[in-house]
Amino acid sequence: SFQTFQHYFKRINLRTLPMDLAAANSQVCQFYTGKNIFLTGGTGFLGKCFIEKILRSCPGVGTVYMLCRGKKGKSPQERMDALFSEMLFANIRENYAGQIKKVVPVVGDVLEENLGLSEEDQRLITENCHIMIHSAATIRFDDHIKLSLQLNVGGTIKMVELARRTKNLISFVHISTAYANCNLNHIEERFYEMGTEYDPLKLLELCEWMDEDVMASMTTTLLRDRPNTYCLTKALTEAYLFQHATDLPLGIFRPSIVGASWQEPAPGWIDNFNGPSGLFIAVGKGVLRILEGDVTKVADIIPVDFCVNMLICVGWHTSTLPIEDKPLIYHCTSGTKHPYTWVQLGELLLEFFRDKEPYNEVFRRPDANFAKSKVELAFWKLFSHWIPAYVADGAAKITGGKAMMLRAYDKVHKASQTFTFFTKREWTWTSGNCDMLWGLLSEADRKLYNFEVMDIVWEEYYPNFFRGTKKYILKEDMSEDKLALARQQQQRLQRIWNVSVTVVALLVCRYLYLRSPVCRNLWWKLLGLVVRALRQLRLTLVS
Repeated sequence: SFQTFQHYFKRINLRTLPMDLAAANSQVCQFYTGKNIFLTGGTGFLGKCFIEKILRSCPGVGTVYMLCRGKKGKSPQERMDALFSEMLFANIRENYAGQIKKVVPVVGDVLEENLGLSEEDQRLITENCHIMIHSAATIRFDDHIKLSLQLNVGGTIKMVELARRTKNLISFVHISTAYANCNLNHIEERFYEMGTEYDPLKLLELCEWMDEDVMASMTTTLLRDRPNTYCLTKALTEAYLFQHATDLPLGIFRPSIVGASWQEPAPGWIDNFNGPSGLFIAVGKGVLRILEGDVTKVADIIPVDFCVNMLICVGWHTSTLPIEDKPLIYHCTSGTKHPYTWVQLGELLLEFFRDKEPYNEVFRRPDANFAKSKVELAFWKLFSHWIPAYVADGAAKITGGKAMMLRAYDKVHKASQTFTFFTKREWTWTSGNCDMLWGLLSEADRKLYNFEVMDIVWEEYYPNFFRGTKKYILKEDMSEDKLALARQQQQRLQRIWNVSVTVVALLVCRYLYLRSPVCRNLWWKLLGLVVRALRQLRLTLVS
């Protein structure tokens, strides 16, 4: 019957269907058909995932012009060729190879005038593009204030100037962050005024003539209650957009901490050490064992494929809104709707890297604890980080090996310190626009572009994330033989730890026994109690 067919169709996962059939039932796909896109940040984590999904899910998409600069001796074309050789695009290469030709690199740099585009490429974009997605940014928390301003604020200004000259522009999406206003505990999907002293254009002007050291000395004053230059410059960028770009078909997308994929292109896919993946590796390797934070706080991590799905839908929805309306802000977060705390995450992590799928080579058996105070943190850093590092490096020098642990801990401590602000706090985010967008999607689009966080099963997601760090970042041998050896190493490390604790305890007891009459008397009393208990147990068993 028709009802039976309708029920069956709703259960179909459109990702398993041929691309043409999936697109035929998707209003979002139909929107992107024949549309040309200009994308910045296309070689970044979120950007490359966007390219993969738009090519795979929208067979009729037009040309994707990707801003790309030379880097590490590679030309833009070489960088793009390397991009499409990655595992991320395996499905595209195998099944939709023709789609790759739709991605065209345009040489440029967000730090340069007119984004570093030649006049020919500027004409190419302004005369042909319909959609602009601005993803390029520095995501380093400790970047110099000058570089952060020039990249995050200055790059956006240049994008806006180019957008104004784009004849057929119907959608401009700026990727911000949910932590742009992390100085607040409750954050709504709206623009927050920063005050007259935070004029993005004037601050950017300072970069033109002010010495870097002088600007660095101003950083603390500018940050106030924000933790780093990344969050500050993202907030300043939003301020610029709301002050100077509301004449554009503008949407602002705010994801929280972007993690490995939930399903696409494969469960747990991740290709960088940024954010939580670097922490997971450091803990799994037995290097990082203590960091400052509160285990009861929520870890607001969102899978990258959910981000990409929502971003694609935001691009569509922005085109449907009157330009006269204020730009909409869309939160892409998980912690308020579907919370998962650091202690829950830590328990999963230790279980996985100790007993299930340990890394092939580790420094020590994994452990992870949060210190709530600076004193507690310093104490455990000394005994759990620095002393083992000195011992390891000393042994390496004696045996002719390479001493590296002290240097490694310098890097680990610096990296973990940048996360302290986020591991000690939690936020609540409203999701009215996100929910509204979800409500507008057809059943087909909800399956094809799922970003409903309640569908995530954290107990499945995080083990896949941990496995992804082994497989895709460290590229470890995932065979059963290697896994068995890794488990044996963990068992051996546990035995060594048990013996070490026993020896230390015995030495301490012997010292106290020899030095303290009270301890000697206590020892004999305890021994007497044990003997009487054993005698009583024997009599009970005999009777």
